[in-house]
Amino acid sequence: MFQKLIRFPLGSITPNGFLKEQMLRNKHGLGGHLDEIEPEMIRAPFIDKVYVPRWGDGDQSGWGAEISGSYWTGLIQLAYTLNDTELINKAEEWVNAMLKKQKPDGYLGTYYEDDAKIYEDYNAWGTSHGMIALLAFYEATKRQDVLSAVHRCLLWFCDKWSGDKKTRYGGVFIIYPLVICYQYTNDQRLIEFAEEYLDFMCKNDMFESSYKHYLSDKFEFNSQHTAAYGTQMMLPALLYSATGKKEYLDASVKAVEKVRKYSVHPTGGPVSFNEYLGPVSSISESEYCTFTFFNKSYSYLSSITGNPIYGDYMEQIFYNAAQGARKKDERAIAYFSSPNQIYATGGSSTTYIKHQVYAPCFSVACCPVNSVVLLPEFVRGMMFGDTEGNVYMNAYGPCSLQLEDLKIEEKTLYPFRNSVEFVVHSEKEFSIFLKIPAWCKEYKIKLNGKEMDGVIKEGYVEIKNSWSDGDTLSIKFEMETEVFRVDDSLASKKYPIAIRRGALIYSLHIPEKWSIYHDAERFANNTDKWPWYNAYPDFEDADLYDYHEMLGMRKYQIGWNVALDENLNSSDITVEEIDTDGYVWEDAKIKLHVKAYRAPYLCAPYPERTYEPFKDKQTVDIEKEIELVPYGCTNLRVTYFPIADIENRNNK
Repeated sequence: MFQKLIRFPLGSITPNGFLKEQMLRNKHGLGGHLDEIEPEMIRAPFIDKVYVPRWGDGDQSGWGAEISGSYWTGLIQLAYTLNDTELINKAEEWVNAMLKKQKPDGYLGTYYEDDAKIYEDYNAWGTSHGMIALLAFYEATKRQDVLSAVHRCLLWFCDKWSGDKKTRYGGVFIIYPLVICYQYTNDQRLIEFAEEYLDFMCKNDMFESSYKHYLSDKFEFNSQHTAAYGTQMMLPALLYSATGKKEYLDASVKAVEKVRKYSVHPTGGPVSFNEYLGPVSSISESEYCTFTFFNKSYSYLSSITGNPIYGDYMEQIFYNAAQGARKKDERAIAYFSSPNQIYATGGSSTTYIKHQVYAPCFSVACCPVNSVVLLPEFVRGMMFGDTEGNVYMNAYGPCSLQLEDLKIEEKTLYPFRNSVEFVVHSEKEFSIFLKIPAWCKEYKIKLNGKEMDGVIKEGYVEIKNSWSDGDTLSIKFEMETEVFRVDDSLASKKYPIAIRRGALIYSLHIPEKWSIYHDAERFANNTDKWPWYNAYPDFEDADLYDYHEMLGMRKYQIGWNVALDENLNSSDITVEEIDTDGYVWEDAKIKLHVKAYRAPYLCAPYPERTYEPFKDKQTVDIEKEIELVPYGCTNLRVTYFPIADIENRNNK
């Protein structure tokens, strides 16, 4: 294989600290129960497919396969990342039941009826997700019957979908399981079919998603479903890892560069305007699926290229955008979310009604199931190895690596703090490569308390040592507060101000008032136990608004009606580190205090959704201090701040 780094087997990296707490909450929330909340959509498709009238007419196999396969991919990874017996048993039960459905010719999917339309795009797309789940199970268990089942199914596609039988949209995703299966079997037929599929896409490029299009400088909004872009941009690089054809790798690298330049928020959230690629603005929404798909692409590109910038991208999307769209008890997510969001209700989305509510499931459950995949997928991408036995720290956070004769404990409150400590349990010589984030200008490294020199090479500092059990290695990053203008030049052209410190983006938190969302069309079963929620601004919070009398009428100034001085710099911002025992996403461990100005006419007094400001600079009056918290600690917030018209400020 041609990748520079090696992904450790599933279960080798386990979470500690707040990452473990979040995964345990997820086990007791959506992660452990989505198949019970929506059994027809999530548990049944590969095992006992049923017709669901509310999904509409026609064969629903593809939807069910994608959603079910994604859920079981997440559940299997969650189970083995936590080493949780209950979840492992649940995963094994599903795997055993699924294998029994394999047809004599090898097919193993949801189009198994005699009259099934086996050449539909969703057959390859949906079946791929089921195969990925099984491959994750094989990786953790080494059960040969599971690998054999996947191998036979993929060979079925190599045979049945040869020539012009391929499809031009989601079907190409089958390259992912083809390459992973090839890594275990060395069956060249899998790679030949995968290359044939890439070539087919170049000749039949419907959504500008062929690898040759990625190599071009062209990038068009509305040209591709954003989630599909996130899944497909890694495929050429995966095929490069099996073939060594650099053109494939260059295509994936260029695809990432283009989408990040034009269509990714500073929070890491890819813009999903009406689910399609769109420009950055304060209210441009992101679909939750994209957080998972982009994180996975970044993770694979980290290992394939050895470039740690993709680890930075993983931290950005995981610690910001992805957390800001999760209810902190892990029992609901928002399908769509945005950097500035003052409501999350059935009518607040600019894309679809009901899709900014916080819900355990939606009419199409791709986002809830992928919220399960995201957690273990991020954890397993935190460290990589190489063929010489060295370890690379790709994304930071509390976790542990356990291999045969090696254990490394990573102790940290990163990204809320700027130091990371590693405790090594080993008696051999090898190197630990420490990623230096792109935002970091200075750092200090200590080995057993003694400061060491380190030279950055290709984004890493190498620490080579003959380790003894209990050795400690630490790194402390210089973490500066950065004030910058958001480039929304292709959308609203307001160039608002945002604030970043290290891996975190900071927001003005609008306190949420959670109200159960009653709707006759809710799709989740057991709605009393798994309710949907509208999130309203909590107007009863004393800090949220000010009252005064005006002409005998009560007029209020809304607390999120604030603007910032365009000359604000980092020295104007006070950093407060908070030492409490609470859960990091509920109890902020760090806050920023910023001078702002009240902008009384920024928003109408009673909006029902979030709007862009009308002017380039906002009328302001009194000066006030605002408190900012990490984006992931919020569900309602202002993140991109408008510019205050200081020159014409009303001081009354």
